[in-house]
Amino acid sequence: MTRILVIDDEPLNHQLVAKALASPEYQITFAEDGTSGMARAHVLKPDIIITDVMMPDINGYEVTRLLRREAQFITTPILVLTAQSGLQDKLRAFEVGADDYLSKPFEPAELAARVSSLLRRAEMLPVATTSKNPLESARTIAIHSLRGGIGCSTLAVNLGLSLSNLWSRTILLDLTMTAGQVALMLNKNLRRTWADISRFQAGEIDLDSLNSIISIHESGLSFIAAPTFPDDGQAFSGETLSSVISLLKEQYQYIIADLPHDFSEVGLSMLDAADIILLVGAPDMASVRATAAALDVYKKLGYPAEKIKPVLNAPFQRSSLIKEKIESAMGMDFVAAFPYVPNMIVEAINLGRPLVLDKPQEPISALLEDFAFFISKKEHKKSKPENPTEAWKRVYNRYQNRKK
Repeated sequence: MTRILVIDDEPLNHQLVAKALASPEYQITFAEDGTSGMARAHVLKPDIIITDVMMPDINGYEVTRLLRREAQFITTPILVLTAQSGLQDKLRAFEVGADDYLSKPFEPAELAARVSSLLRRAEMLPVATTSKNPLESARTIAIHSLRGGIGCSTLAVNLGLSLSNLWSRTILLDLTMTAGQVALMLNKNLRRTWADISRFQAGEIDLDSLNSIISIHESGLSFIAAPTFPDDGQAFSGETLSSVISLLKEQYQYIIADLPHDFSEVGLSMLDAADIILLVGAPDMASVRATAAALDVYKKLGYPAEKIKPVLNAPFQRSSLIKEKIESAMGMDFVAAFPYVPNMIVEAINLGRPLVLDKPQEPISALLEDFAFFISKKEHKKSKPENPTEAWKRVYNRYQNRKK
């Protein structure tokens, strides 16, 4: 029996919802205001919640926001049903954690269809699997720089997509809590973010609550978006992130993390957990100084040299510093260097169409795919997949051509 909780202060609306959802499979419980609705939610533990917005005590937005703060309701589908039909009203509903929005007056068949769809979606949440083979544990890659504006997020998005296209089971984490751009670059709406679990303690996070904030791009890449507003991510702690990474390592083959440009608590937790740190620099003096500072901190933190892979990215057309001189001055070699391609990068960001998906035949896309293969697990690189993807075939063909 599917338990449905309807929170609405109008008795007539109770009758309309009951008629629309008349089914022997549904057990419908009604609450007359937000306070009693939340109380009944704790007792009933409904499979889905339908809430009105305008109520005499606390409105439906606040009910939704408060329920989403509790671990037991983090995955419960919530449908906002209201006479307010403006765009801002819909956006606000999604921002506080609603799964769907339907304006009144509604067609009974549409409400029934929306409820059925939300219930099916809830049943399809990823199921946890525990890996017994340490080789199956995810390879974790952190993309870091102490200087912003040099393409870290672009690199993170395209590497995440490339690894997903090569091997599947890849997740991209946007940990730039103040101004993350991963969702924008993937042209995806912000429905769930880190903010939805930011108030949970490390021990309260489980796979159900974690899976509820994971979005999936049409390419198959999973990702967790940064909050819409900087304040929303302030409560998210490094300890909680460590718990999240432990859970994700058993579900994915690759974890890519786009880090903030500092050594904040969240950033340090991710750096500690990473198998590889891609330290991104640009060919200018400010970036060289930032790279040197980061290397100094890595050394003090005791990170092994093989964990750090410096990457050079050219975010502008001309530079007075060349790659070889930077390497000589820094006493290290870049494992990859990406050229200046302004028009394609800007277009990719503005349209939400990453290069490796939109222009896979371009030289820059080839470089990104080949680099993704380079940082892949040894067991993946040394044998041909049973069902090679188009991305794998492109990388293989380029390798064969270079051997000729």
